[in-house]
Amino acid sequence: MQDHHISLAPSKPAKIDSFEVSYGGFEIIAALAWHLKWPEYTSCQIQQATFQLEQKLDQQPHADQTTDRRGRDTRGRFTARYNQRRDIRRNRFAAIADKRQGKDLSRLQLCHSSSDTLVRKALAILALPIVTLNGTLRSVNTPLGHALKHFAGYDYMDATLDKFLRELKYLGIAEFLVKSQVGFWHNHWRAAGLDPQSEYGPLLCYYVDGHTKALWSSKRVQKNKVIMLGRVMGCLEQVFVHDGLGRPTYFETYSGRAPWGEYILSLFEKIETCLEAPQPKLQVIRLLVMDGSNNSVTTLRAFAAQDKYYFVTTLDKNQWNPRRIRWEGSKCRYEYGNAFVSDCEIELQDSTDRGYLIVVRAVKIEWDDDKITVLITNLPVKILDASRVAKTYFDRWPLQELWFQDSKEFAALHRVAGYGKKLVADQTVRARQQDLQKKIEDLRNQLQQPLAQLSELDQQLHTWIGKERRLRVQSAIVEGQRQMSLQQAEQFDDCQRAIAALERQKRTIRQPYQKLFDRLKRHEQEWLRLQGKENIYKVDVELDQILTYFRVAFVNLCTYFQMKFLNNSSLKNASTRRMTLATLLHRIFLLPATIEQTKAWRRVYLKRNQKDKEMMTVLEQVLPTLNQLKLRLAKGRRVEFFLK
Repeated sequence: MQDHHISLAPSKPAKIDSFEVSYGGFEIIAALAWHLKWPEYTSCQIQQATFQLEQKLDQQPHADQTTDRRGRDTRGRFTARYNQRRDIRRNRFAAIADKRQGKDLSRLQLCHSSSDTLVRKALAILALPIVTLNGTLRSVNTPLGHALKHFAGYDYMDATLDKFLRELKYLGIAEFLVKSQVGFWHNHWRAAGLDPQSEYGPLLCYYVDGHTKALWSSKRVQKNKVIMLGRVMGCLEQVFVHDGLGRPTYFETYSGRAPWGEYILSLFEKIETCLEAPQPKLQVIRLLVMDGSNNSVTTLRAFAAQDKYYFVTTLDKNQWNPRRIRWEGSKCRYEYGNAFVSDCEIELQDSTDRGYLIVVRAVKIEWDDDKITVLITNLPVKILDASRVAKTYFDRWPLQELWFQDSKEFAALHRVAGYGKKLVADQTVRARQQDLQKKIEDLRNQLQQPLAQLSELDQQLHTWIGKERRLRVQSAIVEGQRQMSLQQAEQFDDCQRAIAALERQKRTIRQPYQKLFDRLKRHEQEWLRLQGKENIYKVDVELDQILTYFRVAFVNLCTYFQMKFLNNSSLKNASTRRMTLATLLHRIFLLPATIEQTKAWRRVYLKRNQKDKEMMTVLEQVLPTLNQLKLRLAKGRRVEFFLK
């Protein structure tokens, strides 16, 4: 027998690709997104929404629809003539609810996209604040936009991402994404040991804050005061709920002014199942800390009608009156500042329900510099004393206000993403018009006799004014003096005396009813001002909420990196703790890097910044800890970070 020898050829070494990137530090956020499974989660939510849409379409009777090929070429592609069609131009900025009615949603590209495609596009939208410089560029077709190839795995262009967002808007997924993300982030905060409840114990604190974004529209849209501009104008308003560490938990967007007041409680009812701990439910005291815009009696009445939520807010200076105090306790020194605090009980009156009074607990803070701050709350004294109530409210600034302000600039939360408008009836204006019309009719009935007398005098006055005008035309003005015949001068004087006499008679008739006449004039002027304002354009906020979902995810990922790694007590440099997100961007995320990768692994070599030795020392401690997580990207590719 002959021996058969099998020779094994040596396997070829894996090909290593190497390239330079400008935003090497942002690779950390992309890796953490994969580690927390955010891309898969977002893709799953989109696929779930498309599946529900397909089920809904299957249940509907199929109608024979012929494809409208006007404005398309022979291959069915859209041309410039399509955008010039009258119906397309008319509905270009229509509300999304109107556009959905005439659109075949089953033909959306989202319904046929794979999970990998959805993941890549979600990562591309996540990186928009970086590659567009916080929305300043408003485009990814720039040199900075090429960074998407490394973050998302594909170098997308504006048209692709714009179509992706528009299809998400047509899908109606905004509310679904906003609600579901609450539980996603809440679970990750708890798993990472970053749950605010572990720090504050049985007191679960949430901050409710609003953010107004200017809407530059020539149409008549709903208005509110835009704080950053200091004037009343068209706007969108977002309501944010932050947890006890200032992280955005939930948000909603509204056209014009957000429905504050008792709506705050219904907002928490929507997210209660996501905010609470899983079974068994924790016995916690839910405290909402709100700014002064939520101190209306309507809000206080809503809180008084339930016993689940407590609140702390401030009282405006024009609402504070010592005469409203029912009783005041003894003063004691404020434990956390230079002031004296005392418990009070005050009465507040509902401006919308005349005569309705409500009694609330107040905490009066008298600062050493003679300033006074008054807080109102429904917390019993046995839960929190006056000093703790004051500290809970003033913690808004370091824990929420400053953090939220930084987040708005960092992730472009202050920018309006895009919108459509729908013409709706302005019920407030129409009710005001009807009320004014009724008041005008009542006043005219009361002034029926003097109005009839004035009408007769006005007819005589009109005749005399006509004669006077003819005489003015017949006269000549020479060197500033009127020149006319003696007869014309006598007639002119007679006209002026007659007009003056009629004016005196009118004043005599009006004098006993002067207040009624003034009121009638005001009502008539207001009624004329409201003419043509019966309708108003309501802005749909679907796209703005969708983009805010991605922006909030970007903020939470950066916050996760900071709290999990930079706030570690084992770090030698404590100055990096609670660093602003903008500083985090410039000192870490914008570091250039050299990337080497194969199909199995990816190594990111961040270039050391010799001008920032302090942060480089921190990164030398953080990156090994980050690599211990064994981070993996798409298709299980291992990623590691180094500093060179």
